[in-house]
This record gives sequence, C-alpha cells and structure tokens, in this order.
Amino acid sequence: MSTALPSTRTGLLTSIAAVLLIALNLRLGISSAAALLDALRADLGFSPLVAALLPTLPSLCFAAAGAGTGALARRLGAERTVLAAVVALTAGLAVRALPATWALLAGTVLGMSGLALCNVLLPTLVRTHFPERVGLITGLYTTTLALGATLASAVAVPVAGAVGSPSLGLAVWALPALAATVVWAARTGIRTPGAAPATKSTDRISPWAMARTRLGALVTAYFGLQALNAYAITGWLPSLLSGHGMSEGAAGVVLAVAQAVGIPVSFAVLALAKGPAGLCGAFAGVSAAMLVGFAGLLVAPMALPLVWAVLVGLGLCSFPLVLAVIARSGSGPAQTTALSTLSQSLGYLLAALGPLAVGLLHSATGGWTAPMALLLGTAAAQLAVGTALARGRA
Repeated sequence: MSTALPSTRTGLLTSIAAVLLIALNLRLGISSAAALLDALRADLGFSPLVAALLPTLPSLCFAAAGAGTGALARRLGAERTVLAAVVALTAGLAVRALPATWALLAGTVLGMSGLALCNVLLPTLVRTHFPERVGLITGLYTTTLALGATLASAVAVPVAGAVGSPSLGLAVWALPALAATVVWAARTGIRTPGAAPATKSTDRISPWAMARTRLGALVTAYFGLQALNAYAITGWLPSLLSGHGMSEGAAGVVLAVAQAVGIPVSFAVLALAKGPAGLCGAFAGVSAAMLVGFAGLLVAPMALPLVWAVLVGLGLCSFPLVLAVIARSGSGPAQTTALSTLSQSLGYLLAALGPLAVGLLHSATGGWTAPMALLLGTAAAQLAVGTALARGRA
C-alpha cells in the first residue's frame, strides 16, 4: 500500500512521533466545537436544526469520506493519503475562523473529511509497520487522541475569550494541525521530480465481503454503537450541564474529565484484552461503565457530575479496544483496511444518528430526559454487542 517506514531505531521513533502528532489532532476540532456550541449559537444566531447538525457532521463525514479511503490509498499510498488528510484538516479548521454559519459548516465538513481518512488508515499503518507492537502503538495513539480531546474541552472556552470570538477560538486549533502537516510531510519524504514513486498496493478486498462475516458484522455494529454514544455525549454534555445551571467553563472542564480518564486507562484496557478471558472482561467493563454513567446523567445529572464523567470516560475506552481488534484481525493489511473501512464508514453513519437525535429530542421536549433515555438504550445495546463480539474472539 505504501513505502515501508524505516526499520532503524531513529526511523522507528520518528515514525511513532509522526503518528502521535496526527493522533493529537484527531479530536481537537470536535471537542473544541462541542465546548463552544452554545457560544457559537449565540454569536452566529443559527437555528436549532444547525445546532443539532453541527455535532452530527463529524460522524457523517467519517462515514462518507471513510468509504473511499481504501481506493484513495491504493492510488496514492497510505502515507501520502494521510498527508492529504491533514492538509484538508488544517484548511477546514482555518476556514472556521470566519464568523459565518456557512463557514462553520463548510470548514467542519472539509476538516472532518480529512479526519475520516486518518481514522481508517491508522489501524492499517499500525498493522503494517508495527506488527509486533500493535497493542502498544494503538494505546499510544488513542491515548494521545484522548489527550488532545481533553485539552480542547478544557481550554476551548478561555482560548475563545482570549482571542475575542468563538469562531477565532475554533480556528486556533488549525495551528497544531499545521504542525502535524509539516512533520508528516517531512516524514513521508515528498519526492522531487525524477525520484522513484512510492510503492502502491494492488491488493483489494471488498469491505462488503467482510460485511457478510460474523466478525465484520459485530465489529461494525460495536464500532457504530460506541461512536454513537461517544459523539452524542461529547457533543452535548456541556450543553446538558449548562442547561442544569452549570457555567460553560465548568461544563467544559467536566467534559475534559470524561475524556482525560481514557489517558491512563486505555493502556490497562488494552493490556487486559490480550488474552481471551481478558478481552471479554474489557468489553463488558467499558460498556457497563458507559451504561451506568448515562444512567447517572439521566437520573441525577447535577448530583455527582464528576462521577458520571469518570464512568463515561471509562466507557470511551471502547474506542481503542475496538481499534485494537480491527488492527489484529485479518490475514494481512488488505483485510485490515477492508474491516476498518467497513466498520468506520457504516459505523459512523450509524453514529451520526446519535448527536442529531439528541439535539432534535432536546429541541422538541425542552429537556434532557428523553435524549438521555435514548442514550441509555444505545449503551445497553453496546454492552450486548460487545459481549457477543468478545465471546466470538475468545
């Protein structure tokens, strides 16, 4: 699919650093928009429909753009495809500096489409170039991803205040994306005219062939449910807490706590999941934590908000867990890419329903009981599917 990463120690460390810098950017633009949603709506004056659409756009872009990732990677090579992706991400986040609803939506679509390519290809790159370190590298990049999400949630509101507007506050996050673009471009080694082109893979396994397998169906269902729950709660948790009287800054901090929990816990979850029995325990544990956290937010959101945030954060560890299953599945990179494309394109399409349904239910009812009851049901479904998937892999 692409040129191999260097096997020297320096090359290995450089490659890991480049992967982690990209991972750092994978949720900055999403978490910052969630923390600033109420401020953006007040500043730009967009409708409740746009407010419901904005947290939904990342999932829709991940589904639509992710479906074409395999074909693009076969044409350009995985590393060059990722380079194009981070360029799109940087441009999309920069466009959101314009204080207009169209710029907010257009920039989100462009940037999240770039993220979609990275989402699909990172498990394949890990499988291809770090075959003996799949768990370690997956843990590192998902932990870095969680660190970026935590950082954005915690400081998005004060950063926007410092630069004078929520739109400019969103555009600030184009700077780390630009840094990732520069480092990845240097790492990829853009060739001068006359240089030998990167090797591209002609192997192709249809994602739809994987859909007919039990593994493909269960991984896709689990990926979709965990993404639905994750994007719904990260997109709307600050608004839920603000609606119950918490300040916007404090609500952003609570969201940051939920996302920070995964930073130390992801490695423990992935280490536990190495064995068959541990895999079952890991799937059950993270899904049950999400279920209990959602129940707390439904019944008594302001009683113990940090406790619910910690439980939700444990539930968010389902993301690195399912990525590790994808990276370890299949007979080679082509099957891994097919499974990753299937699970992420269809999974994110399912996930898009979460933030949209939460937003529309909130607008229709004027409260948070119906949206959280819906998420409680999807969390229960995630637990059931995760149990079936873990037993099948045991």
